[in-house]
Amino acid sequence: MESRLLTADGRPQTAVKHPHLHSVGGRRSAVCGLILLALSGCGGEEEADAYGTFEATETTVASETAGQLVAFDVDEGDRLPERAVVGRVDTVQLALQREGLVAQRANLLAQRRSVEAQGVASSAQEGATLLQTDEADAQAAALTAQLSTAQEELARTRRLAADGAATAREVNTREGEVAALAAQLQGARARAATIRGQAAVPGAQAAVATAQAQGVDDQVAALDAQIRQIDDRMAQALVVNPTAGTVLTVLARRGEVVQPGSPLYTIAPLDTLTLRAYATGDQLPRLRLGSTVEISVDDGAGGITTRTGRVAWISAQAEFTPTTIQTRDERADLVYAFEIRVPNRDGLLKVGMPGEVSFSTQPARPQ
Repeated sequence: MESRLLTADGRPQTAVKHPHLHSVGGRRSAVCGLILLALSGCGGEEEADAYGTFEATETTVASETAGQLVAFDVDEGDRLPERAVVGRVDTVQLALQREGLVAQRANLLAQRRSVEAQGVASSAQEGATLLQTDEADAQAAALTAQLSTAQEELARTRRLAADGAATAREVNTREGEVAALAAQLQGARARAATIRGQAAVPGAQAAVATAQAQGVDDQVAALDAQIRQIDDRMAQALVVNPTAGTVLTVLARRGEVVQPGSPLYTIAPLDTLTLRAYATGDQLPRLRLGSTVEISVDDGAGGITTRTGRVAWISAQAEFTPTTIQTRDERADLVYAFEIRVPNRDGLLKVGMPGEVSFSTQPARPQ
């Protein structure tokens, strides 16, 4: 009597059902693991409802930057917590680049302080010059008023002289006063114009200093962006474990030169594994999300052990029976995939290990 069985990698194989069949050698351990399938046809025991293999959600951790892997403390079988730093890519060149950028930034900030001081001095000089301009304008205004008064006196004296009430000497005196005030007014206006022109120089210097300070600020901002980029690259040089689990394979060693995307190791949470199996349409009414089922696997000592799992997913779409999957009704052309979450705290279950499913009559438990 023969029954189609599955190897650890999911390929069908033929095994003779016999109650005294045991394993011979490590290469036949997968066959022994499937004794449970053969036993289902002996002693009147019912066959399993479905068959499948255990899977785990594997994550491949890769390098995010290029360089030599100067630190890497990962071995197969290690249990790593989430966010644990397990390695580092060489960052010496990045650190040197960062130091150079930081030095440039410090020099620019020193230049900005100097330019800012010049701008402050120019602004102060401009303010003092404008104050002198105000004084010159005030003096010119006073002279303008005096000249107007002197011109009125000259006109009155000339009227009096025409009537014989004033002498020519008085007229000459008034004319001299007017001429003197006009000359003083012209000088005051020229001085005010000169001071105003001088005030434009520190004002322009202050504007230049402001523009230079803004230019320095732009350069500092550009350097800050470069420094942040280097900081990000240095952070990427750390190999951070993304999820808690057990290391399955190590793909790199300390001292190797890696590139961005180079795989370093794979990790998977093994405390709970997923058994993927297939059911026929006739079996679907017995499957419910959250319902419990029994999983039988090799216990590693020549016997069979049973675990309880919970149905976590049922496909809504039928597919043709996969060649590597055996269902209870081998004549079924269409089957439905489903997944069972099975606790594995003792680590007995392994990825790729086959198992058989017996549907439970227990009602589905609330999630």
